[in-house]
Amino acid sequence: MWCYIYRSTKKENCYLYMEQENDFSHIPEKIMKIFGTPAFVMKVLLDGKRRFVVGTAQEIEEKIKADGFFLQMLKEDDFKV
Repeated sequence: MWCYIYRSTKKENCYLYMEQENDFSHIPEKIMKIFGTPAFVMKVLLDGKRRFVVGTAQEIEEKIKADGFFLQMLKEDDFKV
């Protein structure tokens, strides 16, 4: 599955992963108010080859299929090795 990743313009280290480009209809209004205007980051193939800070490609894909999106909110601890 290909997914489109958008960065929050209001919350640092907050990202939305979606199956459809620029289709925010599945995102609850409450989340969009907190998220702000989405800024496109990249298109990624969820094929298991790329590592993610939070979750696996399979977990992200399952969440997108179930909810229409995956919301990633990173904490400072997520950047420690």
